[in-house]
Formats: sequence, structure tokens, C-alpha cells
Amino acid sequence: MNDTVTTAPVYARTADVIEADVGGEVVLLHTQSWQYFEFDNVGAAIWSLLSEPRSLDSLVESLIARFEVDRERCTQETKGFLDEMTAQGLVTLDTR
Repeated sequence: MNDTVTTAPVYARTADVIEADVGGEVVLLHTQSWQYFEFDNVGAAIWSLLSEPRSLDSLVESLIARFEVDRERCTQETKGFLDEMTAQGLVTLDTR
């Protein structure tokens, strides 16, 4: 009998980031690469939602409730944003 439960990949913030709110926008400093990042209101919303690890579907649900965007576009753009954040070392992806 197979008791394996499949779960969606979960995104989480890395510990290597210092963040600040500057004029209503979120700015981040990655302490390993010393790169600086600035997010608009949607990016800031995603970063805020990632205060706790979340799946892509969970993020999309929260974003479509907050912003006027259709699910398909929100999913594609959020996934692209998360992929970029993962590549920059700001977010990790747990696929367990």
C-alpha cells in the first residue's frame, strides 16, 4: 500500500534578505550577493504573502482576491516572478 501524499511545491523567503518599506514600496538587500531589489505593489504583495511558506495556488488565490486580474494571467505572471526570485536567491522552492 502506498501512503505517499503528493503536495504542491512550496515557496518560502530565504533568510539572506534584509527588507525595508520605502515610500510604500518594498526594497530588499540580498546579504549574500549584496544585490538590491525594489518591488512594485504586486511584488510587495507577493513578498508579504511569503511571510509564511505558500504554494503557487495559494498565492494566486490571495492575489486574485486583492487585484483585478484573471486566474490564468495571475498564475503565469506570479510563476514568472517566483522563478526570478528563486534564481536571485530571494526565495526557495521546496518540492518535497
